[in-house]
Amino acid sequence: MSSILRVKDLKAYYETSSGKVVRAVDGVSFSVLRNEIFGIAGESGCGKSTLALAITRLLRPPGYIADGEIFFDNINLLKLKSEELRRIRWRRISYIPQSSMNALNPVLRIKNQIIDVIKEHEKIKNEEAGRLEGYIKELLASVGLSPQVANMFPHELSGGMRQRAIIAMAIALRPELLIADEPTTALDVVVQRGILQLLSEIRGKYGTSIMLITHDMAVHAEIVDRLAIMYAGKIVEIGDVRSIFKDPLHPYTQVLIKSIPSVEEKRRLAGIKGLPPDLKSPPPGCRFHPRCPYKSRLCETAEPPLREVRAGRYVACHLYGGISG
Repeated sequence: MSSILRVKDLKAYYETSSGKVVRAVDGVSFSVLRNEIFGIAGESGCGKSTLALAITRLLRPPGYIADGEIFFDNINLLKLKSEELRRIRWRRISYIPQSSMNALNPVLRIKNQIIDVIKEHEKIKNEEAGRLEGYIKELLASVGLSPQVANMFPHELSGGMRQRAIIAMAIALRPELLIADEPTTALDVVVQRGILQLLSEIRGKYGTSIMLITHDMAVHAEIVDRLAIMYAGKIVEIGDVRSIFKDPLHPYTQVLIKSIPSVEEKRRLAGIKGLPPDLKSPPPGCRFHPRCPYKSRLCETAEPPLREVRAGRYVACHLYGGISG
Protein backbone atom coordinates (compact mmCIF):
# COMPACT_ATOMS: atom_id res chain seq x y z
CA MET A 1 0.00 0.00 0.00
CA SER A 2 1.35 3.43 -0.95
CA SER A 3 2.02 6.27 1.47
CA ILE A 4 -0.01 9.47 1.46
CA LEU A 5 2.37 11.19 3.91
CA ARG A 6 6.11 10.70 4.34
CA VAL A 7 8.04 12.60 6.99
CA LYS A 8 11.83 12.38 6.83
CA ASP A 9 14.26 13.62 9.51
CA LEU A 10 11.91 16.43 10.57
CA LYS A 11 13.24 18.91 13.12
CA ALA A 12 10.95 21.51 14.70
CA TYR A 13 12.44 23.71 17.39
CA TYR A 14 11.46 26.63 19.63
CA GLU A 15 13.66 29.62 20.39
CA THR A 16 13.75 30.80 24.02
CA SER A 17 14.65 34.10 25.64
CA SER A 18 17.71 32.45 27.20
CA GLY A 19 19.10 31.72 23.75
CA LYS A 20 18.76 27.95 24.15
CA VAL A 21 16.72 26.01 21.62
CA VAL A 22 13.97 23.57 22.64
CA ARG A 23 14.35 20.57 20.34
CA ALA A 24 10.70 19.53 20.49
CA VAL A 25 10.78 17.38 17.34
CA ASP A 26 14.30 16.23 16.60
CA GLY A 27 14.87 14.04 13.56
CA VAL A 28 11.49 12.30 13.21
CA SER A 29 10.77 9.96 10.28
CA PHE A 30 7.62 7.93 9.52
CA SER A 31 4.94 7.42 6.88
CA VAL A 32 1.15 7.26 6.85
CA LEU A 33 -0.39 4.82 4.40
CA ARG A 34 -3.49 5.52 2.35
CA ASN A 35 -6.75 4.63 4.10
CA GLU A 36 -5.06 3.80 7.42
CA ILE A 37 -5.37 5.26 10.90
CA PHE A 38 -1.85 5.95 12.15
CA GLY A 39 -1.37 6.73 15.83
CA ILE A 40 1.20 8.89 17.61
CA ALA A 41 1.52 8.18 21.35
CA GLY A 42 3.72 9.49 24.14
CA GLU A 43 3.58 11.37 27.43
CA SER A 44 2.88 15.11 27.62
CA GLY A 45 5.72 17.28 26.33
CA CYS A 46 7.18 14.66 23.98
CA GLY A 47 6.52 16.75 20.85
CA LYS A 48 3.29 15.23 19.50
CA SER A 49 1.39 18.49 18.97
CA THR A 50 4.48 20.27 17.62
CA LEU A 51 4.77 17.46 15.08
CA ALA A 52 1.18 18.04 13.93
CA LEU A 53 1.71 21.80 13.64
CA ALA A 54 4.92 21.30 11.69
CA ILE A 55 3.29 18.91 9.20
CA THR A 56 0.46 21.37 8.53
CA ARG A 57 2.94 24.28 8.57
CA LEU A 58 0.91 26.00 11.27
CA LEU A 59 3.88 26.27 13.64
CA ARG A 60 4.28 29.91 14.62
CA PRO A 61 7.24 31.82 16.13
CA PRO A 62 9.08 31.19 18.34
CA GLY A 63 8.60 27.76 16.79
CA TYR A 64 10.18 26.97 13.44
CA ILE A 65 11.06 24.03 11.19
CA ALA A 66 14.83 23.65 11.28
CA ASP A 67 15.27 20.79 8.82
CA GLY A 68 13.68 17.77 7.19
CA GLU A 69 11.19 16.88 4.49
CA ILE A 70 7.40 16.46 4.50
CA PHE A 71 5.94 14.79 1.41
CA PHE A 72 2.19 14.72 0.94
CA ASP A 73 1.22 12.68 -2.12
CA ASN A 74 4.82 13.22 -3.37
CA ILE A 75 4.55 17.01 -2.88
CA ASN A 76 7.19 18.48 -0.56
CA LEU A 77 5.09 20.75 1.66
CA LEU A 78 8.16 22.61 2.90
CA LYS A 79 8.92 23.83 -0.63
CA LEU A 80 5.47 25.32 -1.23
CA LYS A 81 4.72 29.02 -1.10
CA SER A 82 1.90 30.20 1.15
CA GLU A 83 -0.71 30.37 -1.62
CA GLU A 84 0.25 26.95 -2.95
CA LEU A 85 -0.02 25.52 0.56
CA ARG A 86 -3.49 27.04 1.04
CA ARG A 87 -4.72 25.06 -1.96
CA ILE A 88 -3.76 21.86 -0.14
CA ARG A 89 -4.43 22.68 3.49
CA TRP A 90 -8.01 22.00 4.55
CA ARG A 91 -9.00 20.90 1.05
CA ARG A 92 -6.66 17.88 1.00
CA ILE A 93 -5.18 17.97 4.52
CA SER A 94 -7.32 19.06 7.44
CA TYR A 95 -6.49 19.46 11.10
CA ILE A 96 -8.43 19.04 14.32
CA PRO A 97 -6.42 21.07 16.86
CA GLN A 98 -5.86 20.25 20.50
CA SER A 99 -8.61 21.78 22.68
CA SER A 100 -10.68 21.99 19.51
CA MET A 101 -13.91 22.27 21.53
CA ASN A 102 -12.82 25.82 22.31
CA ALA A 103 -11.84 26.63 18.72
CA LEU A 104 -15.32 27.63 17.58
CA ASN A 105 -16.21 31.32 17.26
CA PRO A 106 -18.66 31.98 20.13
CA VAL A 107 -20.65 34.67 18.27
CA LEU A 108 -21.28 32.80 15.02
CA ARG A 109 -23.80 30.06 14.35
CA ILE A 110 -22.34 26.66 13.49
CA LYS A 111 -23.55 26.82 9.88
CA ASN A 112 -21.88 30.20 9.30
CA GLN A 113 -18.56 28.87 10.56
CA ILE A 114 -18.72 25.88 8.22
CA ILE A 115 -19.78 28.10 5.31
CA ASP A 116 -16.79 30.36 5.96
CA VAL A 117 -14.47 27.34 5.72
CA ILE A 118 -15.99 26.20 2.43
CA LYS A 119 -16.03 29.67 0.85
CA GLU A 120 -12.42 30.28 1.89
CA HIS A 121 -11.23 27.30 -0.13
CA GLU A 122 -13.85 26.82 -2.86
CA LYS A 123 -15.21 29.23 -5.46
CA ILE A 124 -18.93 29.38 -4.68
CA LYS A 125 -21.23 31.06 -7.20
CA ASN A 126 -24.11 33.15 -5.88
CA GLU A 127 -26.69 30.71 -7.21
CA GLU A 128 -24.90 27.84 -5.42
CA ALA A 129 -24.72 29.55 -2.03
CA GLY A 130 -28.28 28.56 -1.14
CA ARG A 131 -27.44 24.88 -1.53
CA LEU A 132 -24.76 25.09 1.13
CA GLU A 133 -27.25 25.05 3.99
CA GLY A 134 -28.66 21.74 2.76
CA TYR A 135 -25.15 20.32 2.45
CA ILE A 136 -24.26 21.52 5.95
CA LYS A 137 -27.28 19.74 7.42
CA GLU A 138 -26.21 16.55 5.62
CA LEU A 139 -22.67 17.08 6.90
CA LEU A 140 -23.85 17.51 10.48
CA ALA A 141 -26.01 14.40 10.17
CA SER A 142 -22.94 12.44 9.01
CA VAL A 143 -21.24 13.23 12.34
CA GLY A 144 -24.31 12.39 14.41
CA LEU A 145 -25.74 15.89 14.90
CA SER A 146 -29.31 16.98 14.19
CA PRO A 147 -30.02 19.58 11.48
CA GLN A 148 -31.07 22.04 14.19
CA VAL A 149 -27.45 22.31 15.31
CA ALA A 150 -26.69 24.35 12.16
CA ASN A 151 -28.58 27.34 13.61
CA MET A 152 -27.16 27.04 17.13
CA PHE A 153 -24.30 28.89 18.78
CA PRO A 154 -21.36 26.98 20.31
CA HIS A 155 -22.46 27.76 23.90
CA GLU A 156 -25.71 25.89 23.24
CA LEU A 157 -23.84 22.65 22.52
CA SER A 158 -22.34 20.10 24.88
CA GLY A 159 -18.63 19.32 24.74
CA GLY A 160 -19.20 16.23 22.63
CA MET A 161 -21.46 18.12 20.22
CA ARG A 162 -18.87 20.88 19.80
CA GLN A 163 -16.23 18.25 19.07
CA ARG A 164 -18.46 16.69 16.41
CA ALA A 165 -19.09 20.14 14.91
CA ILE A 166 -15.33 20.68 14.63
CA ILE A 167 -14.95 17.29 12.95
CA ALA A 168 -17.74 18.26 10.52
CA MET A 169 -15.77 21.39 9.61
CA ALA A 170 -12.61 19.31 9.17
CA ILE A 171 -14.25 16.91 6.68
CA ALA A 172 -16.39 19.51 4.88
CA LEU A 173 -14.10 19.47 1.83
CA ARG A 174 -13.51 15.70 1.92
CA PRO A 175 -9.78 15.81 2.75
CA GLU A 176 -7.50 12.89 1.92
CA LEU A 177 -5.63 13.22 5.25
CA LEU A 178 -7.11 14.20 8.60
CA ILE A 179 -4.73 15.04 11.47
CA ALA A 180 -6.54 14.82 14.82
CA ASP A 181 -4.69 16.11 17.88
CA GLU A 182 -6.19 14.76 21.13
CA PRO A 183 -9.77 14.65 19.75
CA THR A 184 -11.16 12.84 22.82
CA THR A 185 -9.44 14.80 25.61
CA ALA A 186 -11.79 16.11 28.36
CA LEU A 187 -14.71 14.01 27.09
CA ASP A 188 -16.41 11.31 29.15
CA VAL A 189 -15.91 7.71 28.09
CA VAL A 190 -19.31 7.41 26.39
CA VAL A 191 -18.69 10.48 24.23
CA GLN A 192 -15.11 9.31 23.58
CA ARG A 193 -16.48 6.06 22.23
CA GLY A 194 -18.78 7.95 19.88
CA ILE A 195 -15.93 10.14 18.57
CA LEU A 196 -13.76 7.08 17.90
CA GLN A 197 -16.60 5.37 16.05
CA LEU A 198 -17.09 8.54 14.04
CA LEU A 199 -13.41 8.65 12.99
CA SER A 200 -13.62 5.01 11.90
CA GLU A 201 -16.75 5.76 9.88
CA ILE A 202 -15.04 8.73 8.19
CA ARG A 203 -12.18 6.47 7.13
CA GLY A 204 -14.58 3.83 5.84
CA LYS A 205 -16.97 6.23 4.07
CA TYR A 206 -14.52 8.62 2.45
CA GLY A 207 -11.28 6.61 2.38
CA THR A 208 -9.64 9.31 4.49
CA SER A 209 -6.25 8.58 6.03
CA ILE A 210 -6.15 9.65 9.67
CA MET A 211 -3.20 10.57 11.86
CA LEU A 212 -4.42 10.30 15.44
CA ILE A 213 -2.38 11.99 18.18
CA THR A 214 -3.18 11.17 21.80
CA HIS A 215 -1.43 10.15 25.02
CA ASP A 216 -4.33 7.77 25.74
CA MET A 217 -3.07 4.29 24.89
CA ALA A 218 -6.57 2.83 25.27
CA VAL A 219 -7.74 5.05 22.41
CA HIS A 220 -4.93 3.78 20.19
CA ALA A 221 -5.74 0.17 21.08
CA GLU A 222 -9.32 0.77 20.04
CA ILE A 223 -8.89 2.38 16.65
CA VAL A 224 -5.44 2.67 15.05
CA ASP A 225 -3.81 0.30 12.56
CA ARG A 226 -0.17 1.24 13.20
CA LEU A 227 1.32 3.10 16.13
CA ALA A 228 4.40 5.26 16.65
CA ILE A 229 5.72 5.88 20.17
CA MET A 230 7.38 9.26 20.83
CA TYR A 231 9.74 10.10 23.65
CA ALA A 232 11.50 13.45 24.17
CA GLY A 233 11.18 14.62 20.58
CA LYS A 234 12.10 11.26 19.04
CA ILE A 235 10.13 8.34 17.64
CA VAL A 236 11.41 5.26 19.47
CA GLU A 237 9.15 2.55 18.04
CA ILE A 238 6.76 1.95 15.13
CA GLY A 239 4.67 -1.13 14.43
CA ASP A 240 1.18 -2.47 13.96
CA VAL A 241 -0.87 -1.77 17.05
CA ARG A 242 -1.47 -5.40 18.02
CA SER A 243 2.23 -6.24 17.94
CA ILE A 244 3.17 -3.20 20.01
CA PHE A 245 0.64 -4.03 22.72
CA LYS A 246 1.42 -7.76 22.78
CA ASP A 247 5.20 -7.52 22.33
CA PRO A 248 6.58 -4.00 22.93
CA LEU A 249 10.25 -3.78 22.00
CA HIS A 250 11.59 -0.46 23.27
CA PRO A 251 12.06 -0.27 27.08
CA TYR A 252 9.97 2.93 27.17
CA THR A 253 7.13 1.25 25.29
CA GLN A 254 7.33 -1.76 27.60
CA VAL A 255 6.89 0.37 30.73
CA LEU A 256 4.20 2.44 29.01
CA ILE A 257 2.17 -0.70 28.28
CA LYS A 258 2.70 -2.04 31.82
CA SER A 259 1.32 1.21 33.25
CA ILE A 260 -2.10 0.51 31.70
CA PRO A 261 -4.68 -1.36 33.83
CA SER A 262 -5.59 -4.76 32.38
CA VAL A 263 -9.05 -6.36 32.41
CA GLU A 264 -7.51 -9.77 31.67
CA GLU A 265 -5.11 -10.13 34.59
CA LYS A 266 -4.42 -8.73 38.02
CA ARG A 267 -0.98 -7.15 38.18
CA ARG A 268 0.80 -4.29 39.82
CA LEU A 269 0.88 -1.21 37.60
CA ALA A 270 4.39 -0.16 36.62
CA GLY A 271 5.70 3.38 36.75
CA ILE A 272 8.56 5.10 34.98
CA LYS A 273 11.19 6.34 37.38
CA GLY A 274 12.55 9.84 36.97
CA LEU A 275 11.34 12.68 34.75
CA PRO A 276 11.41 13.34 31.00
CA PRO A 277 14.56 15.21 29.92
CA ASP A 278 14.74 18.97 29.42
CA LEU A 279 14.59 19.38 25.64
CA LYS A 280 16.76 22.50 25.85
CA SER A 281 19.64 20.24 26.89
CA PRO A 282 18.70 16.59 26.30
CA PRO A 283 21.08 13.89 27.52
CA PRO A 284 23.67 12.51 25.07
CA GLY A 285 23.10 9.15 23.46
CA CYS A 286 19.68 7.63 23.92
CA ARG A 287 17.35 10.18 25.50
CA PHE A 288 15.66 7.47 27.55
CA HIS A 289 18.85 6.09 29.07
CA PRO A 290 18.63 8.01 32.41
CA ARG A 291 15.34 6.17 33.09
CA CYS A 292 16.09 2.85 31.33
CA PRO A 293 16.64 -0.35 33.36
CA TYR A 294 18.72 -1.87 30.53
CA LYS A 295 21.09 1.01 29.79
CA SER A 296 24.73 0.37 28.91
CA ARG A 297 27.68 2.66 28.35
CA LEU A 298 26.85 2.69 24.65
CA CYS A 299 23.40 4.10 25.44
CA GLU A 300 25.01 7.02 27.27
CA THR A 301 27.15 8.08 24.33
CA ALA A 302 25.64 6.90 21.02
CA GLU A 303 22.16 7.78 19.81
CA PRO A 304 20.41 4.65 18.47
CA PRO A 305 18.92 5.02 14.97
CA LEU A 306 15.33 4.03 14.23
CA ARG A 307 15.75 0.82 12.25
CA GLU A 308 13.67 -2.12 11.12
CA VAL A 309 14.35 -5.09 13.40
CA ARG A 310 11.44 -7.26 12.29
CA ALA A 311 9.11 -7.04 9.31
CA GLY A 312 7.21 -3.80 9.81
CA ARG A 313 8.67 -3.23 13.30
CA TYR A 314 11.01 -0.29 13.84
CA VAL A 315 12.79 0.54 17.09
CA ALA A 316 15.49 2.96 18.20
CA CYS A 317 17.37 0.91 20.80
CA HIS A 318 20.84 -0.58 21.09
CA LEU A 319 19.33 -3.82 22.39
CA TYR A 320 18.30 -4.71 18.84
CA GLY A 321 20.15 -5.07 15.56
CA GLY A 322 18.58 -4.22 12.22
CA ILE A 323 17.29 -6.69 9.60
CA SER A 324 20.24 -7.99 7.64
CA GLY A 325 20.43 -8.05 3.87
